[in-house]
Amino acid sequence: MPQDNYLWFDMNSTALLIAVIIGILIAVSLMPKKRSKLKPLSQLKVQPRRPLTAREQQMFFRLTETLTDCTVFAQVPLAALLTTTDHQDRNRYDRKIADFLICTKTLTPIAVIELDDATHDNKIAKDADRDAMLRNAGYQTIRYRNYPSPDQLRQDIENAFKKVAGLTPQIAQKI
Repeated sequence: MPQDNYLWFDMNSTALLIAVIIGILIAVSLMPKKRSKLKPLSQLKVQPRRPLTAREQQMFFRLTETLTDCTVFAQVPLAALLTTTDHQDRNRYDRKIADFLICTKTLTPIAVIELDDATHDNKIAKDADRDAMLRNAGYQTIRYRNYPSPDQLRQDIENAFKKVAGLTPQIAQKI
């Protein structure tokens, strides 16, 4: 008989515990939702800034003056160039920006241009990984540490265009 009382007590305790847990869950679900503590955008303390640094501006002007047959875009979000159905993958690149995107006049991308400085000295592996990601999507990345000469820039973009168009050097010379 004492075993039956023990079993009864254990079943009642379990039932009571389950009832309490269900009650707590219902109470929590009925509580009013907390409002966001974020300020409205109109109340943010923000200041204007130039879209390009002085160094990037100089490169932008070099690109636009040299590549007159191309369209040059500055500060292009990688999310505008890449897509994926995997949200985790998207989160890896969606806040990253390409310094410049060079396109044909019909907006076919030719190359991504990165203007590196001393801050990239310790990021060689990260830069290579990023370049490989862009290459996997069909983009060629050209990195410059210093401003290229107009001739070097033209040659690099012409070579990139040949790769994009799938042209052999012999065919490209005829165009």
